[in-house]
Amino acid sequence: MKLLVLRDKKPGHFNQAEGVALAIGRLAPTEVTRLDIRPTWFAHDDVRKFIMRRYGRDAGKWLRSMYAITPESLDKPDVIVGSGRPTIAAGILLSRFFGGVPFVYSGGIGGYDTREVSLMIVASPRAAGNPRSAWAPIPSIVDPADYPAPRRLSTLAGLKGAEIALLVGGTAYRKEWPENEWDALVRLVREVARDHGVRWRVTTSRRTPDAVGARLAALAGEGVLAEFIDYRTAGPGSVRALFGADAVAVTEDSMSMLVEGLTAQRPVIGLRSAKVHDGYASEAISAWAAKSWAAPSFAPSLAILPLGTVNAEQFARTLVALEPPTLDVRGEIARIIAPVLRLAQNRDQTSS
Repeated sequence: MKLLVLRDKKPGHFNQAEGVALAIGRLAPTEVTRLDIRPTWFAHDDVRKFIMRRYGRDAGKWLRSMYAITPESLDKPDVIVGSGRPTIAAGILLSRFFGGVPFVYSGGIGGYDTREVSLMIVASPRAAGNPRSAWAPIPSIVDPADYPAPRRLSTLAGLKGAEIALLVGGTAYRKEWPENEWDALVRLVREVARDHGVRWRVTTSRRTPDAVGARLAALAGEGVLAEFIDYRTAGPGSVRALFGADAVAVTEDSMSMLVEGLTAQRPVIGLRSAKVHDGYASEAISAWAAKSWAAPSFAPSLAILPLGTVNAEQFARTLVALEPPTLDVRGEIARIIAPVLRLAQNRDQTSS
């Protein structure tokens, strides 16, 4: 099966598209072609929506005009996969150009006629009833088979020597981190290490303020951190090794990193900012916190704590109440894609 994976410039998006491709690989042997999606100078989001509503029937013309894509140069795929707003119009136009090839999109779509989108994999169960939509964890390239099983953290005494990964984000769309919350984060890391003997493995991201990265680097210099990865020098992809820790803590601005920790089958604590204004993300994260990731016990695997007020004791007690997930996320995604692509689901593969 030939897959055409559309990649915009944001790692959080193109890793979702790659995750969908890996899930399809559970269903059939695949040959993957990747196409970078970069809208031309005039084709910003509102322009793309307007063109697709009013003038977009000539797929070849608008692929060339809005994306500088020459579709005649591409081999016809069996499935097109995308994630991220720039890939929506591109995916619809490519599907149309190739005569109705299925287009699978990770995320919700607004402002477009989605009748030519075969499946939208949505993060919020509230959106799952929309046409051609299904609720599943956010797809990713994380594979739990790449990591050893986590140490079970069931008692406060058992936290001593445990490794906890901390994935630090920053300001994002409708999310803001006041200075007092960064103060609280540094204090929390120091106090949890001192009071419970954990080994912190910390990474920043492209959104982390330089001043916050410097404060975390200083903690590493003091010996408070077992490992510190500075995104500014390490670059994209440097976080992957940290999912092998015994547990994961994530600043809640990154939905993708929350689910990546769960996909790696680690218990996860999300640290929430008081200044969050994204209803869709809040819906999705609340549903994940209530979801059973650790069947058959049905114990929680994700908890959300307010960064501005959480202390070391609350953090530790919350962590030991969580169980490592057992859910095979990639298998779950394959299960919802299979009928859309008219492929049989291999039970052995999707239950592994």
